[in-house]
Amino acid sequence: MRQWSWWYWLGLVASVFFVSQRVLAEALTEDGVAVLQVFLPLLMVALVLLLSLLPKPPLWRPLGLTLLAVVVGLPLLLLLLSLADAQHWWGFNLFAARPLVAGLSLSWPLLLFSLLVVGVWFIPRAKRSGQPREWTELAVTLLLLLMLLTTQQPQLMNLAAFALALTLLLGLTTQMLNLAYVDELTQLPARRALMNEMRKLGRRSAVTMLDVDHFKKFNDTYGHDVGDQVLRLIAAQLRKEPGCKAFRYGGEEFTLIFSHADKEEITQRLESVRQRVANYPLRLRSQRRPVSGKKGQQKRGGGAGKVKTVKVTISLGCAIRRPGESTDAMLKRADSILYKAKNAGRNCALVSL
Repeated sequence: MRQWSWWYWLGLVASVFFVSQRVLAEALTEDGVAVLQVFLPLLMVALVLLLSLLPKPPLWRPLGLTLLAVVVGLPLLLLLLSLADAQHWWGFNLFAARPLVAGLSLSWPLLLFSLLVVGVWFIPRAKRSGQPREWTELAVTLLLLLMLLTTQQPQLMNLAAFALALTLLLGLTTQMLNLAYVDELTQLPARRALMNEMRKLGRRSAVTMLDVDHFKKFNDTYGHDVGDQVLRLIAAQLRKEPGCKAFRYGGEEFTLIFSHADKEEITQRLESVRQRVANYPLRLRSQRRPVSGKKGQQKRGGGAGKVKTVKVTISLGCAIRRPGESTDAMLKRADSILYKAKNAGRNCALVSL
């Protein structure tokens, strides 16, 4: 999530908080308050779902400004409605608005709708390793709900609002650090994270430089989209290898760090990575593939033999740290060993003490 996309969440939080404060300040009838306590949380949950599922366009574009206006404007519209009168037009059942728990504005509609949102969106994402953005969205949603549920208890409501603002700040900070230290394409730690990790290496350690063989040929022949597929493939295979930390150094180059100097084990690890990449059949995405996912599955199932696949190979050069050798010197030596591997015919791994 780009930094500018946080403005959508900030706009939603500010709008909902403003409406809730106005509700407390105005002398609404009991029925009007009951209706508002149902529709404001329901509207907030619906907008959260909208922001979570839709790709957020750049804020300065017409579509982005429209989305921001919807997120900010819809809660404000509730203030313009005569809620006590509107209940007769909507056929609203005030019994459904009564709180389930004393002191909390938790009604049956809100409870059921919130459970639906959790089932549709949050549970599938919780099963996999979530990004900082997704955990921040979950925290913001829960704190927004807590803020609205405690409208009858101003102290708790203000405390929830403070925690909400702090969560947004921490989420933005985490996202900025993520952009600085994590490569966006491969989701591996980037070069800056590598340099930080290198400073922590002990005397018994090793560094491996690797890159994709004939990567420029892939880009020139199949296009940059296929080149990106290759880089993601390499990153996925590196993540599977235990006993080492993987980084994207830049371009088609990657780095592996070992916190030991066992040459035999390092050689086995590098050979395992090399073989796994070389044996992986990379399927090229068709430029004319169907828009519908279901049609795409039918097409793949009906003509699997027609799908073009290519093989990718990598070359690896590993330098095991020498006594008194600096980390910069070890990294440069690993780079020179990599070029020896490429000159030796590529698709091989060389390890040197």
